[in-house]
Amino acid sequence: MRLRRAPTQYKPVSRIAVGGMAEVWRGTATFEGGDEYPVAIKRVLPSITDPVFRAMFKDEARLGMTLRHPNIVPVYDARDIGGTYLMIMELVDGDSLKGLLDRAFEAGRPMPEPTALYIAQQLAAGLAYAHTAVDAQGQHMKIIHRDVSPHNLLLGKNGVVKLTDFGLADASDNSALGEGMIGGKFGYLAPEIVRQEPHGQAVDIFALGVILWEMLAGRRLFHGRDDAETVRKVAACEVPPLPAINPRVSQAVDELVRHTLQSQPVNRIPTAGDFADEAAALLARIDAEVGPKDVQLLMGLHSVMKARKSEARSAASLQEEMDVAHMLSAELDAFAAAQQGKTLELGAQPLDPNAFGIASLFSGSGVGPITPKR
Repeated sequence: MRLRRAPTQYKPVSRIAVGGMAEVWRGTATFEGGDEYPVAIKRVLPSITDPVFRAMFKDEARLGMTLRHPNIVPVYDARDIGGTYLMIMELVDGDSLKGLLDRAFEAGRPMPEPTALYIAQQLAAGLAYAHTAVDAQGQHMKIIHRDVSPHNLLLGKNGVVKLTDFGLADASDNSALGEGMIGGKFGYLAPEIVRQEPHGQAVDIFALGVILWEMLAGRRLFHGRDDAETVRKVAACEVPPLPAINPRVSQAVDELVRHTLQSQPVNRIPTAGDFADEAAALLARIDAEVGPKDVQLLMGLHSVMKARKSEARSAASLQEEMDVAHMLSAELDAFAAAQQGKTLELGAQPLDPNAFGIASLFSGSGVGPITPKR
């Protein structure tokens, strides 16, 4: 077995996003010899002590360290450092689809049909892999993401489309989700969840359909004045025809969306793989040249607008980020020191610098990436 070296140091560079539970930083991993690689660092806020959320973080790390697909963000490493949970992930240099759509919704501008369909097809490919994945023993993992939304779909400036955050995923080895727990963004829940019916991977397919509808319509599909009204809209599952909102949407794409957004799971397109195949066939007819370059174009325009907005940040906000960066630096020093020659609590293996950015990070370590099972 070939032992691989862990980074000698992690450094935070700038904070990408902060939410109610965790924050994400752009950082670097430095290896012996001086090689540096960009990474994303996810940190649970120190104020969060809820054991359920911490268990979700561990589940996200565990799945992220075994799922290996071009459309899923890989997790490289994770650890509890003095009660602070840290996760080292691939850095997707760009923004979430939510960031992109927020500006589109403000302007009432839909996304070009080929680009929207391409993004949805890439998301479906990642879901198809996760839905059919088996563990090292060949057992089906029965993964359901349960939080497919624009918040968790990352778009890179290089044109990549990647699903992230499996913290709410329902899987055979999940330890966080209790009986009857409901997670996910209300506007992307499937009707069967609202009806409190048994549900499966079809809930991810429904959320995929909502995302595609919103990209093409330039507005939200199920969005009320409050959460209760949003949930009622999901339950009613009234889906306006896309060509009535955006005349540039073809009938064929509208039919695919409507097949995905059926209220009853049995009436939906059967699998994420089927969706990916149908979307690919439509793209071949509509615009065979669409691909990463079109995502790059969207992200380039979005980055310009985002940079202008960030210039207005207050001095207090900048000082707060600097204070957190100082604290995070100390935690990352402990993170790197703790992993030298040790088996990690969350199951990661020491990483070779050559592993960063390569699909299969576990070759030769005795821990293999899980594979799809048809």
